[in-house]
Amino acid sequence: MEITSTFRLDQQVLPTESQQLQDLWRVAKLLVPFGLPLHGWYPPADTPEHSLLNRAFDDTGPTPAALSILKAENQEKEMPGWREAAVWNGTEGTGGALFKSSLTTAAKPLRCTFELSAKRIESFSNKELVLPLVLSLLEIWPAMTLEVHPYKYSAMQQVFPDRPGVGWMLYLPQVLTPQNVPEAGALIPVLGEKKKQTGTIIVSVADEPFSSDNPEHVKIANKIEVRLVDQDLLPRYADL
Repeated sequence: MEITSTFRLDQQVLPTESQQLQDLWRVAKLLVPFGLPLHGWYPPADTPEHSLLNRAFDDTGPTPAALSILKAENQEKEMPGWREAAVWNGTEGTGGALFKSSLTTAAKPLRCTFELSAKRIESFSNKELVLPLVLSLLEIWPAMTLEVHPYKYSAMQQVFPDRPGVGWMLYLPQVLTPQNVPEAGALIPVLGEKKKQTGTIIVSVADEPFSSDNPEHVKIANKIEVRLVDQDLLPRYADL
């Protein structure tokens, strides 16, 4: 399963490396119910073996090793106004997971992203776990879009490659009703300050896990995408 969020920073300069890793630590804590322990994440290195020598997080936050590695990477890349921080769970193939944030203050593309990829981890098919995760991610990074879908859906099955795909779940910072998307299995309101609705999570299939191998699931998600475009409610990535 893939989760991708797009957002903008509310400041003119990049957060510190420590702050960026702190946000990833918050994500790591959210993933514990998925069977991914907090101490089981590792910063990148030149080889998988070297990566596993350092833990990314402990109970109090990012480890000094993870912070040193990110600072060293940032100095080597010499890309002002852009920084990526990533961790993985040390597993390649089935059971593997990684997540990262890519932050920018540059004029273009300006769009920041958070990406999470989990390879055939059963818990990511549980809506009762995934939906609270999505809501919590929106609290960390107020998003312009947030997508939840299998990789196959985004790579081969969505209708508009230049726009966010509905897949299993799609967040848009708009108030949507069943009249807007009658095909949706569920519409989950997202509340902001003073409990005012600031957006909506569209769930294409609500009564079972979404599968890109199920033609009916793909058909429903595709219909929602077309419906949103017809109403000018599904932006192009280039316009975000």
